[in-house]
Amino acid sequence: MWNFVCQNKTIEYQTKERLEFITITPEMQEFVKNSWVINGTLTIQSHHTTCSVWINENEKNLIGPESTLWYTHDLKRVLDRFAHPDEEYGHNDIADQNNPKGKRNTHLCEPDSCWVINECINGQAHAQWMILPCSLTIIIQNGELLKGRWQEILLVELDHDRLRKITCLAQGEWKL
Repeated sequence: MWNFVCQNKTIEYQTKERLEFITITPEMQEFVKNSWVINGTLTIQSHHTTCSVWINENEKNLIGPESTLWYTHDLKRVLDRFAHPDEEYGHNDIADQNNPKGKRNTHLCEPDSCWVINECINGQAHAQWMILPCSLTIIIQNGELLKGRWQEILLVELDHDRLRKITCLAQGEWKL
């Protein structure tokens, strides 16, 4: 007899840099295994507007990390060509109670006197997020993620180093 089961979990990741691609496939496979879903779907959703989840190949020339290369990896070059950090973005001129006239005199993620980073100049991260998904769904078949040979699930940091959250939901049939 088949029954329906639904499990969810929120996971945190500490990112280290802008345009960082973190492979999260092993954690997602472990979550599916522990969910008891035999046939169904896994949905993964980012909690952020400057951090994405994506499926692609985990290959250094494609996604880096740049620190191991002597050149810019392909996806950083493509994403920066689409929305470069040095461009002007209206979002970077946030007017708020601390800066009512806008025109902030800061650069990317400078901490205040208490070493708190309240807001970064990150218009490019929001623009790049526009072409990457905030969530994705993958089929679960026979208790395993159904993915292609080279496909990996990636968390994509578009802004700067910070703590990021995703929530994953496995739902579908399980056998009694």
